[in-house]
Amino acid sequence: MPNTLASDCQLGQRLAMQYGVDAVQSLVSRTRRGYELGVARMHYELPHLFVLAPLPAEDAFLLSVEINPGGSRRIVRDGDSRQLGLQREGAFHIADLSQRASAYVSSPFHSMFFHLSRAALDAFAEEMEMPRRVNGLRCDAGALDPVIASLGRAMLPVLMHPQEASRLFVDHVALALKAHVVHAYGDVGGAAPARTRGLAPWQERRAKAFLMQHLAGDISLADAARECALSRSHFSKAFKQTTGQTPHAWLVGQRIEAAQRLLQDPALSIAQVAVACGFADQSHLTRVFSARTGTSPARWRRSRAD
Repeated sequence: MPNTLASDCQLGQRLAMQYGVDAVQSLVSRTRRGYELGVARMHYELPHLFVLAPLPAEDAFLLSVEINPGGSRRIVRDGDSRQLGLQREGAFHIADLSQRASAYVSSPFHSMFFHLSRAALDAFAEEMEMPRRVNGLRCDAGALDPVIASLGRAMLPVLMHPQEASRLFVDHVALALKAHVVHAYGDVGGAAPARTRGLAPWQERRAKAFLMQHLAGDISLADAARECALSRSHFSKAFKQTTGQTPHAWLVGQRIEAAQRLLQDPALSIAQVAVACGFADQSHLTRVFSARTGTSPARWRRSRAD
C-alpha cells in the first residue's frame, strides 16, 4: 500500500466522541508498513468543563501539547487523582492508552494530539538500529516541551489545508517527533547508533534525479530513500548532511525555481504554473512563492516583463 494521507481518522472520531463535540480536525499518515501517525487539533474557546471518560484501551500512546496557554486539568488513574492547574504554552502530556485514565479538562484550550502505536515506535527503533525496543514513554505531566510544541504548530497548516499536504513533509515531522520522543521520554537501553554519513555521490545524483522526476507529484520519504537503498531516517539525515537541506526543503526550492522559469512564459496562467510545479492550486503557489522570494508570482512576473 503506498504512503497516503487521509483527512479523517479514528483518532479524530474518538476525540470528538470523548469531548462531546461535533468534529475534530485530524489526519492519519499511512505507509506500506501500516499505521504510522495520527494527528488531531482541538480548539475550544468558550468556558466549559469537559469530563472525559477513558479512550478505548490499546497498545499505543496519545501525546498532547498546548499551543496556547489554557485551562486546567485533573487526571484520574487507578483511583489516584492529580491536579495540574492552568496549562502553559508548550505543556506536554503522554497518555499510555493501555492504562485507561480519565480526566477533567477546563477550556479554553488549543491542543495538538499525536497518536503513536507501540508497534510504530518499535519499527522506528529497528530502523534506527537501536539495540532494544522502546519499553515505554514517561514524562512529568504538564512539563514544557518547546520541540513538540513547534512540531504541533508545523502540522497546523497541514490540518487546515489537507489538500495541499506534502507526504514528504509529514514524513519528516513524523520522524522528528519519534526521534525526539524516544530520546527524551523513551525507556530504551544500549548504546547510541553510529553517526550517519552523507550520501555517496551516486546516491545524491539518484536522489535528486528521482525528486526532480516527481516535481509535480506527491512522493514519500520512503520512496526517495528506496532509490538510494537506505532507510527513511538514514536517508533524511544523509541528504541534509550532503546538501544542507531536508529532501522536502530541497524539493520545494526546485519547485520554486521551476515556477520562476514557467512564469516567464506569458502564455501560461499562474494557475497552470502552479499545477505544473506540484502545488495544489494558485493560492498554494502564492503562499509558498511569497514566503521564499518575498514577492508574489504575479509581481515577480510583472517585474521580469518590465
